[in-house]
Amino acid sequence: MDRDLTWARAILIGNGVYEDSGIPNLPAAECVNAMAKLLTSKRCGWPTECVTSLVDVASPDDLARKVLDAVRNTREVLLVYYVGHGVRTHEGQLALTLGKTDSDWDALPHTAMLYENLAKILRRHQPPTTLIILDCCHAELANRSNGTFQALDFVGVDETDPDEDADADDGLYVIGASGSTKKARTTETLTCFTDAFLRVVRNGVRTVAKPDLSMEQVFFAVRAQLRRAGLPEPVDSGTRGARRFLFCLNAAHPSNAKVLCEDVLETAVPGQLPMLDRRMLLTAAGAVGLTVADSFMTLKSRFSGPGTAGEADAPGSGASNAVTAAMTSLGQPILGHTDAVYSVAFQRGGRFLASGSADQTVRFWDLADPTHPKPIGAPLSGHTDTVYSVVFSPDGSLLADASADQKARLLKVTDPAKPVLLSRPATGHTDAVFSVAFSPSGELLAGGSGDRTIRLWKVTDPTHPELVGKPVFGHTDAVLSVAFSHDESVMGSGGSDHAVRLWNVADPLAAIGAALPGHTDRVYCVTFSPNGHLLASGSGDRTIRLWKVTDPANPVLLGTATGHKDAVNSVAFSPDGRVLASGSSDHTIRLWHVTQSARPVPLGRTLAGHRGAVYSVAFSPDGNLLASGSADQTVRLWKPTR
Repeated sequence: MDRDLTWARAILIGNGVYEDSGIPNLPAAECVNAMAKLLTSKRCGWPTECVTSLVDVASPDDLARKVLDAVRNTREVLLVYYVGHGVRTHEGQLALTLGKTDSDWDALPHTAMLYENLAKILRRHQPPTTLIILDCCHAELANRSNGTFQALDFVGVDETDPDEDADADDGLYVIGASGSTKKARTTETLTCFTDAFLRVVRNGVRTVAKPDLSMEQVFFAVRAQLRRAGLPEPVDSGTRGARRFLFCLNAAHPSNAKVLCEDVLETAVPGQLPMLDRRMLLTAAGAVGLTVADSFMTLKSRFSGPGTAGEADAPGSGASNAVTAAMTSLGQPILGHTDAVYSVAFQRGGRFLASGSADQTVRFWDLADPTHPKPIGAPLSGHTDTVYSVVFSPDGSLLADASADQKARLLKVTDPAKPVLLSRPATGHTDAVFSVAFSPSGELLAGGSGDRTIRLWKVTDPTHPELVGKPVFGHTDAVLSVAFSHDESVMGSGGSDHAVRLWNVADPLAAIGAALPGHTDRVYCVTFSPNGHLLASGSGDRTIRLWKVTDPANPVLLGTATGHKDAVNSVAFSPDGRVLASGSSDHTIRLWHVTQSARPVPLGRTLAGHRGAVYSVAFSPDGNLLASGSADQTVRLWKPTR
């Protein structure tokens, strides 16, 4: 990527702290810092002195002065990134909130930076290429001001004109995190859009055969990633060829291995192993003189700080080295999926494991020798979007899966090498199906969906699943997890509305009391202990809450487990109910000792090894294995301490 950015300018604006109590805080500073680090890396090549970060600016006039000062010497390329709350004014304008923004309807346009006004400020010093990235709600409203940016000879140019320079990258290109009526999403660490943007640039795009990625190619990959995750889709617009601006090196292209490996070595944070495409990791290792055989461990040692191995003691664990050794993964990670693994499940007997992935497939694995798992048959296709959930029936004869394509399937898997689709997919949901669960008797299948409902199907005849009653509302946002109690009299659910709910499994399904309070972010997972006395829930607020539900009408909170540094995506009880495993977006798995009378207590050391978020954990029926699925596209097996 041969270019001169000496006279370019990137202005990164982030507001995440607000005086108005009606405007929630955001991790804007973290997003700005991450974007600045990305731009100045060898992937993007921006000179450090050409990147200006403006974090938590108080007022529109303060921001105007700082932007004017930053943009003054820009001649070639201008990139402006904003992360914060975007609000629609009563006149339909996009307002970018600042530290002293007043959310009052009348005061808002005067205390926030109207996007149109920001466009006018930038227009006075407009270089040939202008790139805008808006990570906020209602971002598409910015399109109304696109004309403000353009020089007169740019306005109305037809990009389909064959006389236009096909290689020109001048003009305007705007990327927004959300539609004009949509809200963007965030976690406690990064916004969902910026996180996806960073991942695409860091990992590259395999389907692009060229060594560089244009802004538009990055946008398409980010949109696909967010779509697969069931998150709001970003939007784009622009004029002329700015969308063709070469934004970064394609990390998935072999020709970039050496420079990207050097980049990773220079920017790695001690104790954190960066995510790299596996093929690139091996190529990069060779580029810096490492043998393929020891490339991963050698690079890992370079990325880890002194005396670390990527693992950390759980608070108060006092774990010994012997315990640590007993908690390492068995063999190498299981490879096969080509995108994030969202769900893993053991079949009865424990020999076979199923996994569902964002690559739209389900795969089966033979664990007769857990140290050398073997794939069974070809990847099972059929879904047209991410497979979020896989679960075996209690007798192991059936597998149910659920997908972002709004469908759940039932398959006969008495021979996992030859799964048989038994009927049409179980339809009815009008949004992504995030979770499915069999009742202990195997007679019912429950599904939780982005359409905010729970549905029940009777599957005594799996070739003809019957919808039981009407879809059940109760959650005010997506239902992300469903689970049955041991006697299937009660069902639990967790949702994007931060709520945990209990339901009486009857016809119709009926809510038991109010939502269980406490979580302050999305509840990604719920599960009952084997005897049904306990319910565990994991959340984006990085905590696990443990409830005693022997009397479902009067649940008792036993305690909250803390320790994870990012969202808790999955929780699973061991078969004896004494150990709880949790998988997190912080790339780790933790084990907790649980009883029916006290809060969970950390058990041993943290399990580290995955290079991406851990989306699913599951114990084998005998409790001797723990399986995990991750955003790093792998499945791992562990021998947890007891």
